[in-house]
Amino acid sequence: MSGADQVELARAAWQAVSAGDVGGVRRLLTEDAVWHASGRGPRAGDFQGPRAILDYLASIGEAADDFDLDLDDILVGTQRVALLFRVFGRRDERLLEAGFILLMRTEGDRIAEIWSVARDQHAVDEFWR
Repeated sequence: MSGADQVELARAAWQAVSAGDVGGVRRLLTEDAVWHASGRGPRAGDFQGPRAILDYLASIGEAADDFDLDLDDILVGTQRVALLFRVFGRRDERLLEAGFILLMRTEGDRIAEIWSVARDQHAVDEFWR
């Protein structure tokens, strides 16, 4: 997959997640895709398969009063693509503004594995506690 194709895949995934397009996200994942979410809070862990990944993403939106994402950059390799983004959230009286790195490993034209890593893990864990 070329660098331009990697960017296109990353943008398609970003747009599908941002729009809540369940079918769009599902089409971009391999059947055995895994999402690894960093941290020690209730949103941390490994989520195996498209259904588990979609449920995980939905749970974030359901648990927060407000939750917005802002894409900063896309970095491309031969088999991996990284998205640098910021999260802005509100949950009860708690506020969150944190940077994240989302690293995706691709297989063909689909996403096989995802690692989401907070740049301030402590703040993210506190927000979700």
